[in-house]
Amino acid sequence: MKMINKKTRGPNGRTRKLRKSPKRSRIGKGTRSFKRPLKAAGIDWGEKAFRAGLLAASTAGTLLEEGSKASETDPQKKVNECWTRWYRSVKRLPWPFYHVAAAKFVAGYRKHTSGYTPNWVLVPSDKTIAAIVTVMNEKDTIASVIEQLHRLPLHEMIFIVNGSTDESFEIIRNQSRATVVHYHHPLGHDVGRAVGAKLAESEILMFLDGDFPVFAEHLVPFIDAVEQGMDIALNNISPYLGLFSRRDYVTTVKEFVNRSMSRPDLGANSLTAIPHAMKKQAAQQIGYANLAVPPKAQVIAIDMGLKVGSAASVDVITRNRLRTRNVGQRNNVSELIIGDHIEALKTALERKGSRLSYPDHIRQRKLTLH
Repeated sequence: MKMINKKTRGPNGRTRKLRKSPKRSRIGKGTRSFKRPLKAAGIDWGEKAFRAGLLAASTAGTLLEEGSKASETDPQKKVNECWTRWYRSVKRLPWPFYHVAAAKFVAGYRKHTSGYTPNWVLVPSDKTIAAIVTVMNEKDTIASVIEQLHRLPLHEMIFIVNGSTDESFEIIRNQSRATVVHYHHPLGHDVGRAVGAKLAESEILMFLDGDFPVFAEHLVPFIDAVEQGMDIALNNISPYLGLFSRRDYVTTVKEFVNRSMSRPDLGANSLTAIPHAMKKQAAQQIGYANLAVPPKAQVIAIDMGLKVGSAASVDVITRNRLRTRNVGQRNNVSELIIGDHIEALKTALERKGSRLSYPDHIRQRKLTLH
């Protein structure tokens, strides 16, 4: 590709040349597609996926097994189930190629059927998936959240409208076929997650907030992590935290709770941050009510031996919507989150003992005289 040189002036007044970066084409929002072939180990995965999509469309009826979760009247789920079968047959193609190969598969399927596939994003799972979204006065963002969720082969969308006074409820009802639970008075921070988890019937639960949309492509790794056996797939926010000396109290207490549970590998990653996903079975084991206090739920999950890990990184720090209650050094939201982590530590002390995961190397407390 031809590079274009452009002159500009530097701070010393001298002219210097800048090289203009070549533009990259895009397949779906948030996904980069390179013009070079998608090759790894001598295999052109783009071409392979396209041909697989053609074949899947021509044999779709026989590819779907008896008892399939894909509906004949829902082409999106039908295509996704065909994709999942092929994806498993090739033993998982290299992850950097995933979204472009999935788009090629859809293109092949569409070419054979001449159907309409509005920017679908495929997931490597045939499990039923629910998106649970908490909403409070999000009229400016909720339509974009719905748009991204419609790109995924979801079986359920559950919106918990938590004390909204704007048009959020009407927008959700008009733009989706979701289940909407509308509370006229605020339930409290994160309570909506517990309500949504209990209502959901799907095997995988994915939690989001109505504050801002997350690209559908960025949600796929969380679903894939649960598909591969993880009970809880957290958002890895570590890349966005910066130096330890500059971290706030909330981040510090999150990491302290994880270290107290012998999970320093989790850093400051917490169920407090969206997006995250978990098995429905895990939510049942933890207890739906406990999900209303996310760090407490995380402590219980770790203590129970559930598989808790980080699936991917989505920047929810710089994109977090600024409100009166979450601005400032000691704002209401930060105080609430710190309080939730204190409650989580209390739960950890009750379940693990006063020393948590820190052993006595010298002191023998059992010999202490009373």
